[in-house]
Amino acid sequence: ERYVAPPMGTTWVTSIQSTGSYGTGSRQSQSRRGERTWEGAPVITFENPAGTIFARPDGNWIGIYQGDKPIITWDPPAGWQWPLEVGKSWTQSRRVTIHATKTTIPFETTQKVEAYEDVTVPAGTFKAFKISTVNTLGDQNVVWFSPEHGIFLKQMNRRTDKHRQGPGTQNNEVVSYKRGGK
Repeated sequence: ERYVAPPMGTTWVTSIQSTGSYGTGSRQSQSRRGERTWEGAPVITFENPAGTIFARPDGNWIGIYQGDKPIITWDPPAGWQWPLEVGKSWTQSRRVTIHATKTTIPFETTQKVEAYEDVTVPAGTFKAFKISTVNTLGDQNVVWFSPEHGIFLKQMNRRTDKHRQGPGTQNNEVVSYKRGGK
């Protein structure tokens, strides 16, 4: 088992509810699966108005970009250890660079596959892996990832008091999904 990206041109709309350091209020955001070239190699992109996630073909996130300008990058790229299996957990060390402030911060992430279960979101009910993540930066997140669709269907993100941006929550759910043509 390995990561399989959604086909080119796939689009989805996500409902986002934020508090605290994530901002306040509700909004919707449309995302699109695309492709680009980065450092001479093809990358998968997940494009939305806030920025574009560049990911390697294995699904690991290289960074978030605005056009060709990096906003945040991870070294090594952020991702999961495949295959995903209920009960599997792992810890990884990496660095995040915040390009606006030219700040690089080392941190450690621990992730655990909690379940493979039905998750219901406004777009429907889907089978998904429930994966929890905690890191030394002060993030505590739970995502429901659909291997069939190649995206997060639901996310519950929480920044603790320890987070450099302060506490906050952001909850996301897929409202609609349209599979691309490839």
